[in-house]
Amino acid sequence: MYRNTRTRSIYAFLLAFVMVVTAMPGAVFAQGAAPAADYSAALATIEEKVEARRKELGIPGMSLAIVKDDKVIYSKGLGYKDFEKKVAVTPSTQFAIGSATKAFTALSVLMTADEGKLSLDASPRTVLPYFKMADPETDKNITIRDLLTHSSGLNRTDLAMITGRLTRQELIKVAGDAKPIGKLRERFGYQNLMYTAAGEVVAVAQNKTWEEFIPERILRPLRMTTSTMTIEQMEKVADRSFGYNYNFDTKETIRLPYREIKQVAPAGSINSSANEMAEWLRFILAGGVHNGKRLISEASFAEWMKPQMNVTPNGSVKYALGWFVRDWNGMKVVEHGGNIDGFNALVAMIPEKKLGFVMLTNVSGSSLGNELMPIVWENILGKPEAAKPADKPQQPAAGGAVPADLVGKYLTPNGEGTIEIKEVAGKISLVVPGQQPYALAPKTDGKFAMTPLPDTFSMKVNRDAANAVESITLDQPQGAFTFKRVKGDAAPADLPSIDELMAKVIEANGGEANLRKFKTRVTTATVNFENQGVTATGITWAKAPGMTASEFTMTAAGKVIAKGYDFFDGKGGEEAYTFAPAEKLTGKRLENARVDADFYAPLNWKTNYDKATVLRKTKCGEDECYVVEFDSEKGTKTTDFYSTKTNLLVRRDSVIPSSTSSQQIAITTTFEDYRSVDGIMMPFRTVQNSPSNGRVVSQIREVKHDAKVSDKVFKPRKLKF
Repeated sequence: MYRNTRTRSIYAFLLAFVMVVTAMPGAVFAQGAAPAADYSAALATIEEKVEARRKELGIPGMSLAIVKDDKVIYSKGLGYKDFEKKVAVTPSTQFAIGSATKAFTALSVLMTADEGKLSLDASPRTVLPYFKMADPETDKNITIRDLLTHSSGLNRTDLAMITGRLTRQELIKVAGDAKPIGKLRERFGYQNLMYTAAGEVVAVAQNKTWEEFIPERILRPLRMTTSTMTIEQMEKVADRSFGYNYNFDTKETIRLPYREIKQVAPAGSINSSANEMAEWLRFILAGGVHNGKRLISEASFAEWMKPQMNVTPNGSVKYALGWFVRDWNGMKVVEHGGNIDGFNALVAMIPEKKLGFVMLTNVSGSSLGNELMPIVWENILGKPEAAKPADKPQQPAAGGAVPADLVGKYLTPNGEGTIEIKEVAGKISLVVPGQQPYALAPKTDGKFAMTPLPDTFSMKVNRDAANAVESITLDQPQGAFTFKRVKGDAAPADLPSIDELMAKVIEANGGEANLRKFKTRVTTATVNFENQGVTATGITWAKAPGMTASEFTMTAAGKVIAKGYDFFDGKGGEEAYTFAPAEKLTGKRLENARVDADFYAPLNWKTNYDKATVLRKTKCGEDECYVVEFDSEKGTKTTDFYSTKTNLLVRRDSVIPSSTSSQQIAITTTFEDYRSVDGIMMPFRTVQNSPSNGRVVSQIREVKHDAKVSDKVFKPRKLKF
């Protein structure tokens, strides 16, 4: 009843779009590759681990190139570029590299600055007169450098971009319409449209398009002559890969249509191969020189690699100009990934060791890149020295058993949710709502690895003087977060039981008789994606006992940019957009849709969830709320906050899972402006907040009960402008 399925479906699509695995034939070394004998054993180990993990992750095909000391020591294709026809990947197979393009764009800006045609610390308006930001202070002080460091104060503004309906200039203006999430240089906010603007800066300053400058000044000098700038060009290349999704719920490999992103090309449009990207690695690891020719000044090269902006609050990950910068075993790692429909890439280097690799895959949103970094580094450079284990008897040795006393629930740092350590499939695992279980494994330093997360993630156990588990601390690139142990399962004496609270909530919403009185509901609403510069109008149909559907139209820059629909017919459902093919709901998303569609949701807490628990009371703004946790094995965990005064839902913390990756979107929704409609209380205003979309405000315009609703509404339909 309170779910906004329309905006939830848009969030779910954005989860798959970030710009933000059959028996395989043997692959061969690329022509010209020169594997050094000293590395043959290491390379064999790397390939064995990569190939095993590729299959586990459902990646149809990939290519990998490794450069050491200015030599390509490995370049291979693994798996299939055409999964349906079982055509093998080669080292020359072209893949989309997605946002790994950003380093090329940053380089083009620096090369233009070397020529005196722009200054990194000048306003973008010195080149682009129409450039404008919504925040006056940011508008006054933003520089071209800020376009390259994700420091503009904007959230991701990808919604207008992915529709493909606006020009490059219109999209840059849409970014100017979006409300910021912070002040200039206050926080890191990944930004594709700012990189698009940076590419336009180069185009105007050089009096040629970005698409002309990159091949002329970078690709051809590096002998990357078959790399392409658009999908249109890539489709003319014989040795190219198709892109795929792998559905972990159904185990299906699904081919995706190529996504052309000409309008935001500087943010992620380049397509290349392992062989040619190896030349890119050689150029960077040589300090901006390729085969004796310098393409960028030493000063500008240093600026390219220099950390400029904290990505994580603690600075463990920083951002340079088109590069993420982090540490591995005391050494500087420079890297950037890329994700676009059907493709996932990573370029990573340890410059001081003249070591780097490029990974290109043909599946959306894979975790393989992050897993691959320590595999390559350890096998080529050697494993880091193990830290001396802490002198605590309660910490097991590496390879030992996970202590059973870790099992239990732990409060999130804000005290409003929980995570859990429990046995899953025979392994003691960390279970985070909406994510896959992470099997715990003791490390040599007394911490615990969380399989399959990379080494940059670990868990530490904090014990009191009596050796009892007090809390756990999760160390990850974003920082260290401590979760206090929930002491026992008994609820405080002043809390209502779940049955008592449910009865209060039913009464507050109008009573069971009123809730059961109606069979259909038709709702019209407006939606404002405040941090996207996009608005929408929509209509939602609901029919008892459990069917729902919605249609929406999105607008930006004064134009209709997209239409879409989603539905659940009581058994199955799908969603589709004018900018993406229809996708059937599976797994946790399907179960969430079933719960969302329940016409009598306030009456069915116990049937919709495996477990419902009143945890505690907490402050909700100026109000006090009961915190209720709903557990679902088939779906995702939801935490609701009900006012102790009105017993109405005030807030919901939930997640949007993905069927094609381990990614998820965390969403906090507040419910406001309750009004009585035919005796039923309904929130006419909802506000959703998420890292990907920022603040999204939905306002109900009209509600009609028992209007005639045909079952045809809950079926697939054609979308057109």
